[in-house]
This record gives sequence, structure tokens and C-alpha cells, in this order.
Amino acid sequence: MNDREQADASSEPYTVDAKPVEISDDEWSREKTIDELLCNLASVEQTAVDESGQIITIRKYQSLCRRLGRFIPVAEPTPEYLIHLSDLKPEVRGALEKIHHPELRRLLAHQAVLRLFEAVGIEPYISIGRKLIVKVIGDQNLFA
Repeated sequence: MNDREQADASSEPYTVDAKPVEISDDEWSREKTIDELLCNLASVEQTAVDESGQIITIRKYQSLCRRLGRFIPVAEPTPEYLIHLSDLKPEVRGALEKIHHPELRRLLAHQAVLRLFEAVGIEPYISIGRKLIVKVIGDQNLFA
């Protein structure tokens, strides 16, 4: 077989008969669940009073990242990162509840919190990632 015949044989179009996976609007992929949980956590605000008596608004879970970021690598026992179920939007809560495997729910929450650490400027993957404990607390134990 000469070079021209080889080129012709390899230049045949390649077709795949695979059909795209269709996901209904109420089902989320794992990545979308992580992204939505991250956005939800990043948007939760709470009010506090500063030293001068003025009311200020802070981002609750970003502030938690800043407070715990320096302690997670060194503290014994490791402090827990607590997410209040009441802070989650119904869509996010529903997406997490549809995941029947609790370990997968824990992993998705863990990934979302690690991304939040990164968003506030704390490099989480070396010192925090292995020790981070994420728990959701509230009416029901979503991660049981």
C-alpha cells in the first residue's frame, strides 16, 4: 500500500451514532449541583453589629471560610464547616435530596465548599481539602 492509499483510508469521515443525553429541567448534573450550591452559599448574607454599633451585612459562608481557613489544617479535632439547611434555596435542597447516595451528597458539598475557599483566596487543596468536614444541619439530616 502506498502513501496515497493510506491517506485516503484514514481520511474517511468518522461518524458516531450516539444520541445526546437528555436531562430534564428538574434534574441536575453533579457539576451543576456543585455550582448551584456554591452560588447559593456565596450569596447567603447575615447582619452583624460592629464595634461602633453600626449594622453591617456580611457574607455568612465566605466569612466562615476566612475564620476556619487557618484552623482546619492544624486544629485537633478539626472544626466542622456547618451549612444550615434553611440557608439553601429549595431548588438546591431538592437537587441534593434527589441524590440517594449519602456519600455522593457529602462529596458534592465538600467540592462546593472547597471552591468557596478558593473564591475567597484561600488555597484549599493541599492543607484544607483532606481535613475539611462539611455538615448540613437543620430540620432533617440530609447527609445521613
